[in-house]
Amino acid sequence: MMEPPGGRRCYPMSIEDDRRLGTDYDGPVFIWDIDDTYLLTDFSSIKGLARIPLEFAVDKIAIPGMPEILRGIRQGAGPSFAAAPLYFVSSSPPQLRKVLEHKMLLDGVEYDGITSKDWMRTFRQLRPGRLRQQVGFKVCALLEGRSRRPLAREYLFGDDLEQDAAGFSIYARMLTGELAGGEADAAMADEGTKKDDRRCALSLLEALPETRGAVERVFIHLQNETPPEQFERYGGHVVPVRGAGQLGLALYELGLIGAEAVDAAFSEVLEAERLPSSHRDDMTADANVRGLVSKRSLRKLALGR
Repeated sequence: MMEPPGGRRCYPMSIEDDRRLGTDYDGPVFIWDIDDTYLLTDFSSIKGLARIPLEFAVDKIAIPGMPEILRGIRQGAGPSFAAAPLYFVSSSPPQLRKVLEHKMLLDGVEYDGITSKDWMRTFRQLRPGRLRQQVGFKVCALLEGRSRRPLAREYLFGDDLEQDAAGFSIYARMLTGELAGGEADAAMADEGTKKDDRRCALSLLEALPETRGAVERVFIHLQNETPPEQFERYGGHVVPVRGAGQLGLALYELGLIGAEAVDAAFSEVLEAERLPSSHRDDMTADANVRGLVSKRSLRKLALGR
């Protein structure tokens, strides 16, 4: 376990990095927000927050099709096993890591590290409000990870329940230099990030090398069924998806997963939610209309089934 730069003066988070890629690594890295992107988690109520540290692995419910997508990303699009770098960011406490590890083992999900929000330090600092404030945590967690993988091309995965689109977009614009100094501070403040957390994020940004990779895509799982057009203000790199099947189509279009993973995700969604086969057709048509997947890729997927 390691502290982020600035130690206890910076954001209270726990970082466990099980795979060091090296500062010269310039390939793809996949970073997933666990809560409501892979596993269903209730941060919306005091009761829900209180229950999180007490849950066992069997209590954790995966969003249908998401384990199949995660396994597909790890596998890669080619015939050989890619072992694609996969890291998680979770607002759950680090004491829950063993539970998460057990759940991932049950789901067959391999990963390379987890960054968690440190609830104990949060309480000791008399800042319980941080438990439900996500933008500051996500931006700081991503910047800290970027300090160890400065040249990586990142694909970020979040949801529409925790301001992930806003936080991830702010982070992406920080990397390109579009947001710096006062503008970055103002953007985080607009999303409710407290002054000391903004200061932490800016110190992490300032410590990054001038030459660095970028965020290739931000995928937002519409767990709350937010209309996709509401994300247009973030630009084309933010991609809202309706469920694991659509996410699979979008990743297939980018050459990041194989056809088998897309099929597996859709099959699990249909079975788990007891949906008719026409659901896949509806989601596919919507993905095509919104530019997530091309007709050419759909023809290839049809041949693969």
